[in-house]
Amino acid sequence: MRPVFLILPLCLGLAACSDWPELDHAVSPEARRSDYPELVPIGDVLARRGLARSDETDGEILSARAANLRARAALLRGVSVDDDTRLRLTPELERLGG
Repeated sequence: MRPVFLILPLCLGLAACSDWPELDHAVSPEARRSDYPELVPIGDVLARRGLARSDETDGEILSARAANLRARAALLRGVSVDDDTRLRLTPELERLGG
């Protein structure tokens, strides 16, 4: 057995022997006496914040954003790079597989 495989049991053993902080005192007495929070469906929370996903225009908005991003990408493809910059970037592009 390799010595590397002995490290995990050693670390677990050391962790088991350590002193853990007292978490009982991390919560204030006021918080202990307070009521539990009300659980509500996530849809209600999003609707109150104006983030509900049931809006009919969501598809149109996403399509418009996608078209805008495609147009920006097309513009970026047309950007020309001068010879000095191209020579400087060629090794890095080859390294990245581009």
